[in-house]
Amino acid sequence: MLGVAVPLFALATATGCGGGSGSESDAETSTTTAAAASKLVGSWHRAQTCEEMLAAFKEAGLAKSHRDWLQGNFYGGRPGPKKGDPCADAQGPLEHDHYFTVDREFGSHDQSGEEVDGGDFEELDADTVAFPSHSEEFGYDGDILVDYTVNQDEVTFEVDMPSHCTDTCADAYAWALSAFASGSWQRGEVPG
Repeated sequence: MLGVAVPLFALATATGCGGGSGSESDAETSTTTAAAASKLVGSWHRAQTCEEMLAAFKEAGLAKSHRDWLQGNFYGGRPGPKKGDPCADAQGPLEHDHYFTVDREFGSHDQSGEEVDGGDFEELDADTVAFPSHSEEFGYDGDILVDYTVNQDEVTFEVDMPSHCTDTCADAYAWALSAFASGSWQRGEVPG
């Protein structure tokens, strides 16, 4: 996949000539209002398999270097096989969900409903999100870009990995692939 430079979506509040407040709370309100209007806000779930994850990691060229990320959800907290088929004896398909809040919080739950990831997200345009806290966590100074399409109660994600992505970029995008790489997601939480 080719990386696409996406200009940062800027939210601005209008102020009159008389010098409106321009306060941080006005900017926060605008950001919250924009997030509330987003079709992405809410919870989304799907069943994932190790084989689907393996295919996505192979396509991105990260299957060998980031094997632990592709196996992470499918071995019950234990490491997967180090040699041979990375998905040998993997559990699954396993339900997983992501949630996006109006306050720009992002998180995930595993098949048991346990929270397994958390951070923030930022909408860069009408179909692209970035994950600033995850970029920081991996020491990556770029945006982790994920495109999405919402069609009523279904969303699909596509990780927009740059074409030349190594070191901290590869680490950050291995996380993104493990979170968003495969299939469509249905509105709602992990079924219980």
